[in-house]
Amino acid sequence: MDVTIYVRLSLDRNGDQLGVQRQEDECRAFAAARGWTVLEVLSDNDISATSGKARPGFEALLMSKPKAILVWHTDRLVRKTEDLLRVIALGVNVHAIHAGHLDLSTPAGRATAKTITAWAEYEGEQKALRQKASNLQAAKAGKPHKAGLRTFGYADDYVTVVEAEADAIRKGAEMILQGETLAAVARYWIDLGLLAPRSSSGNAKEAAKGWGVGGVKKVLISPRYIGQATYRGEVVGKGQWPAILSEETHYGLLAILNSPTRFTGGARTGSAPQTLLAGLATCERCGETVRGGMYRGTPVYRCGQKHVRVPREIADKRAGNAVLARLVFPDFLPSILATQKEQSDDSAHLHQEAQALRERLDGLALVYASGSITLSQMTAGTEAIRARLEEVESKLSGVTGLPLLDPVSGIAGLIEGWPHTPLPVRRAWVKFITTITMRPNGFKKAAKMTVDDYMTVEWNHTSDEHNA
Repeated sequence: MDVTIYVRLSLDRNGDQLGVQRQEDECRAFAAARGWTVLEVLSDNDISATSGKARPGFEALLMSKPKAILVWHTDRLVRKTEDLLRVIALGVNVHAIHAGHLDLSTPAGRATAKTITAWAEYEGEQKALRQKASNLQAAKAGKPHKAGLRTFGYADDYVTVVEAEADAIRKGAEMILQGETLAAVARYWIDLGLLAPRSSSGNAKEAAKGWGVGGVKKVLISPRYIGQATYRGEVVGKGQWPAILSEETHYGLLAILNSPTRFTGGARTGSAPQTLLAGLATCERCGETVRGGMYRGTPVYRCGQKHVRVPREIADKRAGNAVLARLVFPDFLPSILATQKEQSDDSAHLHQEAQALRERLDGLALVYASGSITLSQMTAGTEAIRARLEEVESKLSGVTGLPLLDPVSGIAGLIEGWPHTPLPVRRAWVKFITTITMRPNGFKKAAKMTVDDYMTVEWNHTSDEHNA
């Protein structure tokens, strides 16, 4: 008799296919002992028969129109009635080493097969219910869910913090709160040599890989990083592991990253400025602020009326040089220090933070309304952000208009790191230090225009004898 062997394993933790190989060996020995000829061996490794995923080997078996089928056990072939019906349609015998012979060409054989499959399906559903109940109980007790991928930021025990990854998560959160993009965070993590963990099992096909924006977002909005245990997306208890992010930071990230107005690949709706001078520099003729655009393949700034068309590279370099020149001017640092000493705080930074916190509160409401978070998450987030907002507002005593200045590296550090300073911070310094006006092109050819023909830059907060 000619037979086709079918083997399957639901979970291959090590990716070595030893399980399906053992099934094949037993099936071949079974066939040889009876003088059967094995025409073909079809395999589905690491694929469940109840998950709904396609089984290439099973589909190939049905298409091959086998004369007879040999399996290690019938539950390797079918676990659901709908699959059994497809096998019955073949009208062939199924031989199972550990479950006997099923003659699907007869009513009695088909009835027996349906009964066996129904009980297998029942047991599978019961097992799933028991597993769900066990997972929920563990989550409520704060135990980490250890199946599947290792959690980025934590070791293989899902509890011990991996400091290098934790620092990267904190920095990534800070970048998002400062207006940076998920893509920028992904590049930052990859540049650090930190790859997305794929498996703690050593499965070769699930090796670590680079970061994408989806993976970064999944990390930054996960309640796990504030020490909360979840089950099916719902927070159900306090986790038995240390937090990496503060609650205020986590809910701030939720408000930003889950906002329905955030750019997600479609039309832009209120996304943060992506250029240095958009919304800051104005057109000399109409007074409108400029925006980024393209002209004959060149990035430019232009107003809505298209009075001005200034090459972005020229304008950004001129604005940056003006800011850096003002920073090193002799009277600038003493004036900052005097202001900070007088007010004993960088109140402008506090005002910026307070405004950001208010926006995050509004953002949480929008995110909840869109269905991205639950009421309990919105309530907890509101409490965390309001607590910080009250703390910030209690410190405010005035407005200086100064962007945040690193207390350690100071102005020297800002100048040295200017090219790599986050865009929102550079924009804040440009706004504080300069007033930029862009001029209409007139009739001059671009090749003959100087930077002063394109724009004027004036310093703010200076005496009359100072200019940019």
